[in-house]
Amino acid sequence: MGQTLSVPATNKTSESGANDQYFFAISEMQGWRITMEDAHTALLDLDSEPGNTNAFFAVYDGHGGSTVARFAGLNVHKRLVSEETYQQGDYESALKKAFLGTDEDLLANPAHTRDPSGCTAVAALITRDNKIYVANAGDSRSVISIQGEVKPLSFDHKPTSATERARISAAGGYIEYGRVNGNLALSRALGDFEFKKNYSLGPEAQIITANPDVTCHEITDEDEFLVLACDGIWDCLSSQQCVDFVRYQVSEGKELTEICEMIFEHCLAPDTTSGAGIGCDNMTIMIIAITHGRTKEKWYEWVTDRVKNGYGRQTPSTVPQLYSQSRLMSFRARREAREGREAQERSQPSEQNAADTAAFFRQYGMTITTLSTGGGISYRPGGSIVSDSGQLMFGNDDSERMIVRRSQSMAGPFSPSHSVWEGPSPQIPQEASKRDWMSLRRISRGRRRRPMLTETQLCMKRTLKRFQALTDDETTQW
Repeated sequence: MGQTLSVPATNKTSESGANDQYFFAISEMQGWRITMEDAHTALLDLDSEPGNTNAFFAVYDGHGGSTVARFAGLNVHKRLVSEETYQQGDYESALKKAFLGTDEDLLANPAHTRDPSGCTAVAALITRDNKIYVANAGDSRSVISIQGEVKPLSFDHKPTSATERARISAAGGYIEYGRVNGNLALSRALGDFEFKKNYSLGPEAQIITANPDVTCHEITDEDEFLVLACDGIWDCLSSQQCVDFVRYQVSEGKELTEICEMIFEHCLAPDTTSGAGIGCDNMTIMIIAITHGRTKEKWYEWVTDRVKNGYGRQTPSTVPQLYSQSRLMSFRARREAREGREAQERSQPSEQNAADTAAFFRQYGMTITTLSTGGGISYRPGGSIVSDSGQLMFGNDDSERMIVRRSQSMAGPFSPSHSVWEGPSPQIPQEASKRDWMSLRRISRGRRRRPMLTETQLCMKRTLKRFQALTDDETTQW
């Protein structure tokens, strides 16, 4: 499953666009993952000829970093339109060459060659003659709703597939625990060059290949909308469930951006305890409405009439819940408490926060000034902290860096291992110091359940974390 955050990053980034043939929405959310590794592309006028152009939509799901995904998001479509086969209207061949050509461009750059990251890619080219070409390499996916029934426009590339397994074995690879060489849970991707080192074989025959499968769908009057998404969505929803979710919410008048974000909330795991990683991945989804010349309002009315009158598939109002009610309730309670605390912090004046911190130190007979000077550090009104050996780089912004040289001889204020300041340590009453600081150390190391912390305790916790970070090297960047 990989590393996860202690709380999910639930901020969502959404965008939308429209022309006289389509309108779309895209959303992405980092979720529980340490970083956001997805990228995407949405171009209504790929050929820069408004009214007579192809449209291009793609989702790139990165793994091992975001470098390859971001490169693909910026370059696959450029490579596509530069292909001679694209100019000739041979779109299937052009899409294959665009994927493989982008991989070659990455490989030609030494900085990218050494990068361990890769990305899956699913791209939809909607042509001016009403055809949808979908190219897919990996386990992202594209589907279309036809009268509410799902039609897959791509097929996941997994190492458990007989076709994929045969290519992997022929290239010298193996399958272990359902993963390529015991590592990757997918069998096609851009990047991942450690799996593309059999120089006796072409790029299509490597253990991991960027060569996509391409399908073609001719648009009919029954087509309603197209969905592209990464596996962070498909791990949680089946293709039909996703179409049901979107179709019903459209009938309720929800905007496409709102529907994308609602899907994230449905898929997001309440915790990371399951071990399977379901609902803990980065999430990206795009919905493209096929208007057939209707305005946005008329398209909404059209889909709503179909759902309300039972035309096509009988669309359910809900999809199955993935997680138990107890886990969901616990998650909601934690989330509401955290959001309330953050709102209080935003509304509380900074002067009050400073007063709370000063009050904490005063109960031990100290002030900020005595705390600093006791360690050989003096405070000057200019806003910087100066040690006996010179000025330290320090500012109110957390993005600023401070260089602190560790003293080998003097113990710091918390334990002999925290020898950060030069000079004698501040005199904190021993029992109070041990009770407060050791309690926070246990909390920060996960030895007890986290209680609700006051502003002062949170300040103490942040301070402790900073001093712990300063003990690893002779010179530490903070």
